Amino acid sequence: MNSSSPLRKALYLATLIAATALLTAACGKKDDTANANAATANAAASAKAEPPRPVRVLTVGASDVSDAIYLPGEVRARYEQRYGFRVPGKIARRMVDVGQTVKAGQTLAVLDSQDVLPAINAQAAQVEVAKTDLTFQQSELKRQQELRDKGFVSGAALERQAASTESASARVKAAQSQLANAQNGLNFQTLRADKAGVVVGVDAEAGSVVAAGQSVVRIAQLGEKEILVNAPERNVSQMKSASGFLVVFDALPGKIYRAKLRELAPAADPASRTYAAKLSLADASDEVKLGMSATVRSELGAARSIVIPNTALYTRDAATRVWLVDRTSETVKAVEVKLGASTNEGVVVAAGLTAGDVLVTAGANLLQPGQKVRVIDLPASAQQKNLATPTENEVKGSKDSASKSEVNSKNAQSNAAKEPEAKK
Repeated sequence: MNSSSPLRKALYLATLIAATALLTAACGKKDDTANANAATANAAASAKAEPPRPVRVLTVGASDVSDAIYLPGEVRARYEQRYGFRVPGKIARRMVDVGQTVKAGQTLAVLDSQDVLPAINAQAAQVEVAKTDLTFQQSELKRQQELRDKGFVSGAALERQAASTESASARVKAAQSQLANAQNGLNFQTLRADKAGVVVGVDAEAGSVVAAGQSVVRIAQLGEKEILVNAPERNVSQMKSASGFLVVFDALPGKIYRAKLRELAPAADPASRTYAAKLSLADASDEVKLGMSATVRSELGAARSIVIPNTALYTRDAATRVWLVDRTSETVKAVEVKLGASTNEGVVVAAGLTAGDVLVTAGANLLQPGQKVRVIDLPASAQQKNLATPTENEVKGSKDSASKSEVNSKNAQSNAAKEPEAKK
């Protein structure tokens, strides 16, 4: 009995220790669960206590959007000529300068005649030789005819002499033609304007040796003017379909001129990848000078489209979205939209919105799906301008509320962490 008493005592102590450990673990787990539930409740209460975020909205609707394009241009003359000599030579004098007005028949430049005069003199000598031979052949033919009448020469000899006389006459005509050609070369050494105009460029100076046909002077004819523009690839079809164009000049403020498409290049420029287009000015006055910078606008009609301000857009997950407000529940939801062309008022929405939707126009990046909002009503004029933004005090109040909620949540978590320590 004495030997079994220590064993019983040891078993009793082991049982007591195990029961105590199980009881302690159960109490600790219960306390942790209670603390977690308390923290969740405090956070939910803080979130519930956060006031709705103030936003300003816009009721979207379809409006007329003008599809117009703007292109820079330059004033050019309708007709521009490049004058060059018909014969090669060295330029002795240039008689006009850039910007000078010339008349029809006025001398533009003159070549050095030292190379032409010897050829003319040589050809003139050939004409004299041919005439002398013709005179001799004619005298011989007359003598042969007299001898034939007396019977001293045969008819064949007379015919040979007649043929020689005709050949001499032909040689005279050929020499005279060659002389005229040489004299034309002398005349072609003087470059004259065919029509009146203004000099817009000089391509060769005095002392330069030019080839036949090489451009020396460029002259733009006075009269009809046109606008040269370079249209990008995306605007080529719009240029063709436009019914007309409006042209304004920086140097002539307040004046608008009308133009129409006259010519459109069929191929793009290899360097700029643009298409050259020429627009005829219908009512250009003398104030429109060559080389003036112009801005060309094309009217392509108007279409009914939905236009929203850029501040209503936000991008997330590589998709463009907007926030729509449910006026019944005062909550927001994200809607993906497809955008079109940009305008002065904003951007055109091609798909995703319908007329009558209430759209958040400010603070789009700060909202969350299903978040409560407080709509700030605006007059219709302000909505049309799309300038609605929350005031600084409202934004500050919203931030203060958020910061207070965050502080309350942190305090609740801190208190929950301290309770187990106090119990211990």
